[in-house]
Amino acid sequence: MRVSWMTMTLALLVIDAASAQTRSIDNYPTRPLRLITGFLPGGVSDTVARVTGEKLGELLGQRVIIDGRPGAGGILSMELAANANPDGHTLYLGQPVITISPNFRRKPPFDPLKVFAPISLVGFGATMMVVHPSTPANNVKELIAYGRSQQPGTLLFGHSGTGTTNHLAGELFSVMSGIKMTSVAYKGAASNILAVLQGEIQISMLPVLAAIPQVKSGRLKAIGVSGSQRSQAAPDIPTIGETLRGYNVPVWYGLVVTAKTPPAIINKLHAQTQRALQTPEVKDRLAAQGVETQLSSRAEFAQLIQEDAARWAKLVRDSGIVLE
Repeated sequence: MRVSWMTMTLALLVIDAASAQTRSIDNYPTRPLRLITGFLPGGVSDTVARVTGEKLGELLGQRVIIDGRPGAGGILSMELAANANPDGHTLYLGQPVITISPNFRRKPPFDPLKVFAPISLVGFGATMMVVHPSTPANNVKELIAYGRSQQPGTLLFGHSGTGTTNHLAGELFSVMSGIKMTSVAYKGAASNILAVLQGEIQISMLPVLAAIPQVKSGRLKAIGVSGSQRSQAAPDIPTIGETLRGYNVPVWYGLVVTAKTPPAIINKLHAQTQRALQTPEVKDRLAAQGVETQLSSRAEFAQLIQEDAARWAKLVRDSGIVLE
């Protein structure tokens, strides 16, 4: 059987291209990586990025530089990451802003659920519902009973900004409990804490670590945490879902990359991230920040993102809230 010159040439070109790609992946990464986040230094998100990035860089043989880009409810940072060169040298610390933002009135100029490819879930944090000591409720059941005895909209709950996880945690509680609460947005956890301490609002949704000192001092009362399991940082505080069945607001953290990145590079990043998450220094340092690491496959992480997006889309439809 005779093989044409053109056929042989094409075959050689394909082989050469495949070999070049293999060499490229073997050499990856060739320079420091950038890990974009949507938050300023000092918060839990920044710590998750730095702790995970430091160990990941060590395993990859390149430094990981944290690039905090707050603004526009997290859309600015997402847009930078989505438009990055798809060579695997720019990563993004994914959070529920990816799954919540499609419900914003001012939607991102892209579909966050399609523009990113999941690398690896890092872990879960939690939101804690707390109340001012003057509020006559010590648990979820008593808060629901108290709320139902009040005029609709009388109870005010504070959060760190419209469209944030702790905002929607409060809205979900309102929908599922049948209590019509009024949300009040603050610029960050510090302002949110101050408002509930001063009695400006009765209820506040806060990061667990921010709430714990106030609860221990007796200045606030803990009602419950938002996740499906109790937080290791506050094991004595029940989940809201233990009383309000089906309630679950996972505050997840994970690494993603632009979807145009070669699959082999994404797989390499996944493997090394999984290794990083199993090291005591990463697990312990994140646990100290109230974040519990979680190993997962890329498919499992992708499923979590899809389920989270469906949860928030349903909440927005059911509650009628408008996310600016």
